[in-house]
Amino acid sequence: MKRPRVRLPRLPRALRLQHLPPRQVLVQLAVWLPALAATAIAFGTAGETYDVARTTWGPMPFVGAIVGLPLLTVVSRPLVGWAVSAVAAVLLPAVLPVVDADPWRWQTMHGLVLLALLLAVCAREPLRAGAGAWLVTLGLFLWGTKTDIAAAWVVPVTVVAVIGWLVGRLVRARRALSVQAEVSSAEKARRLVLEERQRIARDLHDVVAHHMSLVVVQAETAPYRVPGLDDGARTELSQIAESARAALSETRALLSVLRDEDADADLTPQPGIERIGELVDGARRAGLQVDADVRVLVPLRQGTSMAAYRVVQESLANAARHAPRSVVRLMVQSVDDGLEVLVQNSIGEGAAADGPAGHGLVGMRERVTAEGGRLEVGPLDDATFRVRALMPVATAQAVQAVQA
Repeated sequence: MKRPRVRLPRLPRALRLQHLPPRQVLVQLAVWLPALAATAIAFGTAGETYDVARTTWGPMPFVGAIVGLPLLTVVSRPLVGWAVSAVAAVLLPAVLPVVDADPWRWQTMHGLVLLALLLAVCAREPLRAGAGAWLVTLGLFLWGTKTDIAAAWVVPVTVVAVIGWLVGRLVRARRALSVQAEVSSAEKARRLVLEERQRIARDLHDVVAHHMSLVVVQAETAPYRVPGLDDGARTELSQIAESARAALSETRALLSVLRDEDADADLTPQPGIERIGELVDGARRAGLQVDADVRVLVPLRQGTSMAAYRVVQESLANAARHAPRSVVRLMVQSVDDGLEVLVQNSIGEGAAADGPAGHGLVGMRERVTAEGGRLEVGPLDDATFRVRALMPVATAQAVQAVQA
């Protein structure tokens, strides 16, 4: 006959160490071990302070617990632990007969725990609570110490309180600086994104303005190029030209909001994939070993072509900056679902230390996203860094229809 299995109750999930982060496990151990050690020491040395012959050892486990266990609150609730320890410092000598009041009416371990909790209160609690704990602790030491050495404890108790207050100030200042640094970093990243979007908007304005200008010119010259148009068609073409001209004016007004007042207008044509060869030549002059393969079989929108150019430009610049004299593989090709831009560079011996992220990665990601694509940036393995952009492109018929 099998004996029934007895299932022991399981600890709450919050008390199981395997469910806690490693740092929290270390904190729990750093709190529990000293508390248990203080409890054991207080229990073992209780006979040196209290008359065990009269009280027996029955109350001594309680004495050890009331002396050592308040240390468990040193991280979470130090004020509560200090209050329990201070009350116990008054009640234990009043309830139990004391045989040795040197140096205090309570156990030496009790005095050390009280000072440790005072340090934690001054470090973690508000100044008013810390000052009150210091005054009460000072009064306890003056009351519980021999008269001839009572005044000597004023300085040690005060030093403990001041050290706790200074440590608390330092920790809070560092925490505030850390929070401020995170806010500044987030604000900087947001500003970089906004600045890059402004640049993209200005670049795309040139593309939109070019096509809108073509619409205006074609609509206005159609009556002269296409014979036999009736009056209705001429009126329709005139309205199309007028609407396109109004849209072009609105686009220019939008650009005036995005452009800096002191910035000069860039009158040079926007670059595209046809100028990638210039980037490759410049990278080779900078010491990179570039293997380039550009095969684009379908016509591209100007915005897509410009985004591909910027991805290649920034990738080669990053390779020259962070991995000089490295081998770079550059591929720009048409794939089934769009245009793929791939730049892989080896991590050479002269690789420079990575600096803080600037406009480069933010700019690439914003431009690729604006074209409806996605960007992958990161190490491919321990020896290769990869930048890969995949952007959808219009079909040849659709592009030709727009350009016609």
